[in-house]
Amino acid sequence: MTESNDLAGRTMVVTGATSGLGLETCRQFAQRGATVVLVGRNQDRIDTAIADLSESADRDRLHSALADLSSLDRVRTLSGELLHRFPRIDVLVNNAGVDVGQRRLTVDGIEETFAVNYLAPFVLATTLAPAMARASTADAAGYRRPSRIVDITSSGHRGGSLDFDDLDGAKDTFHGQRAYNNSKLALTLFTRELARRSDPARLVVNCADPGFVRGTALGRGLPFGHQVVGTLLTPFMAEVAKAAETAVWTATATESGKFTGQYVKGCKVVQPGKDARDAGLAARLWDATEALLAGRS
Repeated sequence: MTESNDLAGRTMVVTGATSGLGLETCRQFAQRGATVVLVGRNQDRIDTAIADLSESADRDRLHSALADLSSLDRVRTLSGELLHRFPRIDVLVNNAGVDVGQRRLTVDGIEETFAVNYLAPFVLATTLAPAMARASTADAAGYRRPSRIVDITSSGHRGGSLDFDDLDGAKDTFHGQRAYNNSKLALTLFTRELARRSDPARLVVNCADPGFVRGTALGRGLPFGHQVVGTLLTPFMAEVAKAAETAVWTATATESGKFTGQYVKGCKVVQPGKDARDAGLAARLWDATEALLAGRS
């Protein structure tokens, strides 16, 4: 992706920004002139990431925001902080994700994979969306450039299923890969429903699937485990710079601003899994999520 100044004046917020796909997404935004807000849970790692990006981008356009996305209170605080600090947010990339492999509960009593991979993006996106929609701009010819939300998903969603009797993972039964897949199915459904509830002239909401990425967690979405997948697929995995292009394209390309509620892979729209296309399931999940969050406000 060539360097330019075509994103000058635009503000991009990226969660999970201190390494891997998130850091590379920030790099590509910054090299094109954007103001970039790096969200992470460790200030030292954020500072290191900003120092890295400063080698090829203006330091004054790089900002940090500290938040532990496993805590609902911290996500809500982060949203308020972003709205206070930045007059406009053009793009939110919900990139942060975990694949812990073991059952851990957050401070809110929610299974951690579900909390970070789904609930945090839900809270952050829904609280920022109204202001982002108002901040959409129109050019001299009257064309309105909508703000954008990009949710980083995974092919693992195809192996997911939702148990509305145990949405927060409070039961003792746990399987790491299943928890990851379920969280990505929920995120993909959320993308569809938020898009349906938004004016596409002002806010577009899409998923981006970067595929298997070298240098990040291996084997997500496949049933036979990370170690085996790493051994078999590493030669075929994308370098992180190439993988980030799908997220960046979804967030910035003129073409991708003309559709919403879609699943993007390889910089083109593809069909997600059957459950992820179920509008009724998406609406039901939204209502169930609001009820869950209301009980922990």
